[in-house]
Formats: sequence, C-alpha cells, structure tokens
Amino acid sequence: MMGSARQFLVFALIGVINTAVHFVVFVLLLRVFGVPMLAASAIGYCAGVANSYVMNRLWTFKVTTRANSKEFLRFAAVNVVSLGINLLVLKYLTESAGLGPEVAQIGAIGASLVANFAGNKWWAFAGAREPRDQLK
Repeated sequence: MMGSARQFLVFALIGVINTAVHFVVFVLLLRVFGVPMLAASAIGYCAGVANSYVMNRLWTFKVTTRANSKEFLRFAAVNVVSLGINLLVLKYLTESAGLGPEVAQIGAIGASLVANFAGNKWWAFAGAREPRDQLK
C-alpha cells in the first residue's frame, strides 16, 4: 500500500479527472441534448461522483473486496459532508474574513478535499482493506 502523502496526491489527481467528467457531461447534455442547465450540471456532478468512486476504490485505496451498497452509501455520505464543509468555509471566508468568492473558494476546496480524503480513507473504504493496510 502506498503512503498517505502519495495516496492523497492520487486522490487529488482523480479529483481533477472527476471535475473534467462533470464538465464534459454537463456541456454535452446542455449543448448537444438541450437538457436544462441545472439538470445537466446535477447529472454531470453525479457522473463525476460515480467516476470518483470507481477510480478511488481501485487506485487510491486499492480496495480488493467486492463493491457493495453499504460502501457506496458511506462514500456518498462523505461527499455530502465534504460539500457542506466547502459551503461553510466558503461562506465564512467571504463574510467573516472578507475574501472575494474566487479566492475563498480555493480555501473551501482545500478544506473539503482534506475532509473528503480523510472520510474515504478512514471510513468509506476502511472496512474493505486488509487490517494491516488500514494502519498506513
């Protein structure tokens, strides 16, 4: 199993890929299929989350057990909490710290990225790895 720093880097790179999946699906649905903007974005976001689940399961956390609904629900819950953290930090940095939304979003993304990684490493995918791998 790879060290946590390298694992975090892989997780972040997969996040970039997930963002690209979200964007491509969004543009295709919006411009090619005429799907309304918010629906296209929501579907694109879901495609990115599905991609994230598969890629992180296989490459970041190297899960060898069979995928199951309980694991996916934990993964989804971590993503919802991460979104909440993003929104709270964004609100705090814009309203209390006086940062512009674009700069504040960078901090919010950082906070939610760390929370998302930790939640997936130590909760969503933790039970699906060998016990010795969970300590690394």
